[in-house]
Amino acid sequence: MGKIIVYLSLMTGLIAQNSYLIPFDWGGQNGMIITDGSLFWNQAWNSGMLLFDGTYSTYPNRYGPHITRKFQQSGIGVLPSWSEWPDSDKVDTYFDYYRGDYLYDQLEVGADFENPGRKIGFRGFKRTHGGNTGHYLHPGGGSSPIHHSYRVNYKTKKDNQKLEASAGRFVTRSGLPDSTTNGLENDNILSAGLRYQRYLGNWTMNTYVGQFFEHRLVHHSSMADSNYQDINRGRINIQFDVPSGITFGLTQEYQQVSDNLHNRSLKWTKLYSAKSIGNLSLMGGVQILNSDDSFPFLWKLNYLKTLRKGFIQVTSTGFPNPKHPHLDDPLDKSSFEFWSRSAIRSGISQGGISVNGLLSFVQRGIDADEDEKILFTGVDIEYRFKKGWKVYSNVITQLDSSIYGGGIGTMIVTGLHGNLNLFKRSMKIDAHLWGNGTMSRFSSFGFDPIRHVPFSNTNSEWILPDKWLLHFEAKANVSGVIISYKINNILNAVSGFSNGLKDDNIWVRPNHLYPPLGRMMQFGITWHFNN
Repeated sequence: MGKIIVYLSLMTGLIAQNSYLIPFDWGGQNGMIITDGSLFWNQAWNSGMLLFDGTYSTYPNRYGPHITRKFQQSGIGVLPSWSEWPDSDKVDTYFDYYRGDYLYDQLEVGADFENPGRKIGFRGFKRTHGGNTGHYLHPGGGSSPIHHSYRVNYKTKKDNQKLEASAGRFVTRSGLPDSTTNGLENDNILSAGLRYQRYLGNWTMNTYVGQFFEHRLVHHSSMADSNYQDINRGRINIQFDVPSGITFGLTQEYQQVSDNLHNRSLKWTKLYSAKSIGNLSLMGGVQILNSDDSFPFLWKLNYLKTLRKGFIQVTSTGFPNPKHPHLDDPLDKSSFEFWSRSAIRSGISQGGISVNGLLSFVQRGIDADEDEKILFTGVDIEYRFKKGWKVYSNVITQLDSSIYGGGIGTMIVTGLHGNLNLFKRSMKIDAHLWGNGTMSRFSSFGFDPIRHVPFSNTNSEWILPDKWLLHFEAKANVSGVIISYKINNILNAVSGFSNGLKDDNIWVRPNHLYPPLGRMMQFGITWHFNN
């Protein structure tokens, strides 16, 4: 029995930092994420130095690859991660272009100018997409992209000082699927952030300042208020590392939400200290000013034991978080709710086989009448064989019935990934065939993509059935130029040759508001120019 328990502990879970995407379209404009053992919503996050409030910006993929590559959830005393420091003089420019079905057209361009003490980077991104039923076509007309964004990054270091800063603008002008005529979303986001580090004798000072502003207009039949929604969010984080190994920190934050239905201004301060003892890291603190009157405390625990062929990790965090404005009752005692997250992770690697696991427990709220408990488990298995080829399977299961877990039931992703060398190794092909599906989805789960909140579904027509999909992607590297081909939902694409399949087996409806998804075929080219 003991051996069985040990085996199960190694097999229970997906690594929590891995995210599961549930797209509402194949173009990357809208969707939701399961990460860190629950549905990702109403949480602040960073992309490098950029700060995002997370009230309506819950799907990082919308903002382009340069944002998703640096996605990092905000945590207690967690500063945005430094990007890599250059070690030589170099100029790197590139473009990444995709074109596909339903007017899909996506382009990212970038340039980095580097020397050992400084780096300047520029990114530009745009996405055009009509949607498979034309639901992304803006009712106001025009041929502008449904999203475009711009970003500049700067970093420098000299002697005992380091600095990294970013600024970005993100513009959405998109239609929205509605019952009769397309709705619309006009969204304008400005974000900036700066991290500064300096050594003061034996002390180290780290400072982060982030600012986020969003100006959003939505017209949709489900919205009683069709006026602009404004969010202003700021954060200042100051930390001192002292020779004894203790970290002291202070975080000051504010959030202003304004529309016809909500007018809320919050300010709060977190005071904390942290200490590492061997494999154990501890952090504790308190939230003051506009704190949650019921439970203003915060903590973070991390224990990591590295074994000869694996690891064991135990984590726990707890912190007050501002309520989503659409769920904030003015009659409540506080505009904050408490979230706690605990997880046991484990992994083992033997030969070409690796297994990683997670068992996570998330709790929203601390009042007995409002507690929401979210329990996840799963497994991440990978087998590598013959020259870079691998097969893998990822399984996660929500063991409770809470809508805040994402209502996925059991989600499975399995695939084959490998590399081919052709024409005397002058052409390298990266091939990936994978399938994904769900079992026992919760009929009670719903997600409002307009307000970006989960809700308890009571409409039988909005129940999402389980589906199984097959996808393929190939990338050919020809003398440094990467040519790609991708097809989502292969069974729908070959439906003309699959007379035995019913229509409801080759179409997937990811959300009650969005139309069923068929196929999506894309061609792309990526070209880097290094000097």
